[in-house]
Amino acid sequence: MDVPASIAAEQGILRQNVALSVIKQTHDAQQALVQIIEEASRSAPVSQSRGTNVNLSA
Repeated sequence: MDVPASIAAEQGILRQNVALSVIKQTHDAQQALVQIIEEASRSAPVSQSRGTNVNLSA
């Protein structure tokens, strides 16, 4: 049984909208993770010796 063109088009649009929604949710989750990591890195105490002893032979 063939599906009418208008229903097929609506199904295609629905699939596209679902895919875009998933992409947006993934992006939002990634941005939230980036924000968490950024806040954690900014709140970490600064080391007074960090970067002063560099092993050039490593």
